[in-house]
Amino acid sequence: RLPGDTIVAVLYEQHARIRDQFDAVAATSGPDRADAFDTLRELIAGHQAAEDVVLRMVTDKLLPAGLTRASTEEEQAVARELADLERTDVQGAQFLPRLRLLEEAFELHAAHEESEEFPAVLAELSAHEQEELGHWMKRASRIAPTHPHPALAGHPVAEAVAAPFASLYDQARDRLAAARGKTDPGRRGRASR
Repeated sequence: RLPGDTIVAVLYEQHARIRDQFDAVAATSGPDRADAFDTLRELIAGHQAAEDVVLRMVTDKLLPAGLTRASTEEEQAVARELADLERTDVQGAQFLPRLRLLEEAFELHAAHEESEEFPAVLAELSAHEQEELGHWMKRASRIAPTHPHPALAGHPVAEAVAAPFASLYDQARDRLAAARGKTDPGRRGRASR
């Protein structure tokens, strides 16, 4: 764990929370699983959107195009898996195997970030720049969408322009579902937040 609020420290903390939440989802059943998955979905969707807008804009300048292209493809795979899993019944037989596919896609992407992108950020940016980006990462995470939007994943400029609107749409959709006492498609167990 890195000290302070640098972008790398913030990202390591988010990765750890997401990893822990995968375990929480797998360890639960019934309405608790739906709640745990909703939390996981929100963590991943917010993390990816913020990462696209903040980290990717920096690493695109620091790393060779092949590495950033691979990272973009990994983000898109995670977003697609998350969107597919969101439509899956959390109590269905396919849910846990699909959750593992999502976890594998996330782990692949996180491992590449941690071993390739984070060292470049630590080596090339000043401590002040890293802290500024850490603050921006936190801000972007707070206003990021709460559902996956695969068409935006891996496209920093599109994410920066559309993410606030996608976030508002997600919040309205979640509140409407809660007000109607219904669940999102595939949530079968509780209304989304």
